[in-house]
Amino acid sequence: MATRHYERERELQDRIGAVLRSVLPEIRVVEVELNDPREKVTVYIDRAEGIRLEDCEAVTHAIRDTCPDHALEVSSPGIERPLREPADFREAVGERVRLRQAGRHRASVVQVVEVEDSGVMVAPVGATDADRRLVPFVEVVRCKLVVEDPFATVNQKGAQ
Repeated sequence: MATRHYERERELQDRIGAVLRSVLPEIRVVEVELNDPREKVTVYIDRAEGIRLEDCEAVTHAIRDTCPDHALEVSSPGIERPLREPADFREAVGERVRLRQAGRHRASVVQVVEVEDSGVMVAPVGATDADRRLVPFVEVVRCKLVVEDPFATVNQKGAQ
């Protein structure tokens, strides 16, 4: 059942992406989240210069008819940005990510080691080469950068 949910998200992302390419080609759809099948669609967008509020408004107006039965939220990807396209993974080589793979019940935190034509090579953080595994792009359900708060350790120490 969950697989069908993610297939619907990808189908919606393809439709929204097609609309944006024709009217706002400088903006790309990073990810679409279907939060509840009958409720809200969240669309994460990006462009080379970064996203402004005006961009979110323009995208909302451009894609409103694509999602007539849903509440629509358009946002920048934020600091823990989603990774979907091979180019996204190439930019994240060496970084930690939270990856949910089709057929697995939970997401795992792994490091992006390299990117191949068919998928992304990942390994548990601090693991050896023997622990690497290739995750085909078609099996990536969700993937987001993991950004640790540099002040979290300071705050925790200060709270003791």
